[in-house]
Amino acid sequence: MGIANVAYATLVCLCAGLVTSHGIAAGTPMSAGALSAQLADAFAPHPAVVHLPLAQLAGALPLGPTLRLYAITDQPGLYVMHAPSLAAQGAMFSRVVALVERRDMPRDRVVSMSAIVASARRFGEDPAGLTAGNNFSTARIAQFFDVAQRQHVSLTEGERALQTLLAQWGLIRQEAGEGGMTWQAASAHDFLVTIPGTGTGPAGEVIDTEVRAAILSHELGHWRYFSDPAYAEACRTFWWHQLTYTEREALTEELTSMGYDPSDRIVIDELQAYLLHTPARFMPLADVPGAGGVDIARVKRGLELSVRNVGKNAGQ
Repeated sequence: MGIANVAYATLVCLCAGLVTSHGIAAGTPMSAGALSAQLADAFAPHPAVVHLPLAQLAGALPLGPTLRLYAITDQPGLYVMHAPSLAAQGAMFSRVVALVERRDMPRDRVVSMSAIVASARRFGEDPAGLTAGNNFSTARIAQFFDVAQRQHVSLTEGERALQTLLAQWGLIRQEAGEGGMTWQAASAHDFLVTIPGTGTGPAGEVIDTEVRAAILSHELGHWRYFSDPAYAEACRTFWWHQLTYTEREALTEELTSMGYDPSDRIVIDELQAYLLHTPARFMPLADVPGAGGVDIARVKRGLELSVRNVGKNAGQ
């Protein structure tokens, strides 16, 4: 549910990542010391939270490698984390992504970092930049920490930083349960979007302000799907009742080829985020020719009409 891997040479691919039209620079891997320095702010005793309306968010994002959390005042439950860099974001979230949405990863256990590396390489991705952006309910993130705790899996430096941050911000907490202490979300309505700071990613991916804006737009599309039940139902209805079986099959195959789990929960959410919330030049979905193919422009128009009708009905 993030924006695809930042691994292709000229444009795309969201939820596994993004690159700019300028292509991929040579880039050098970030050292362990530099990454640790970027994550150090996560362990500060009073991490800053900026409260502002959504319309002011884009203008408030920092240009440098700054770790910051934004609480969106006119969208209750929405939080946006600005990670210092793509590498720092990956260090915090790669195994969360694997548990929640990757097609070849288990849903009931946290895999080793070596398994993450092997999986990323199968898709031609850099494991440090598994996603260019992320979106999770805080309940999903708490699930990750709870599963890891029950498995007695050691957290990485990035995962400990994430756990510390979210606990200090009051988004997750430990509670006593029948089997001992468990990790829980403070609210079932809280939702975290993450975007990377500008700069060069671990594989040389260029994250400039335009790419970051595209990532943010895509991830906020997932917030809309999470927080607006009528909108989400319109997307599901369109998928099941207005697309043909062959169209659903082709679109699922496209998204699966990017590494997404083929479940309806993931596919429908990603489809709407790509078609309705991702700038056209960063859109990875492509037409599939032939009788069993897909006309992406036609699918987008149909989905736009479906969700537009939801808005009209709400105003009646």
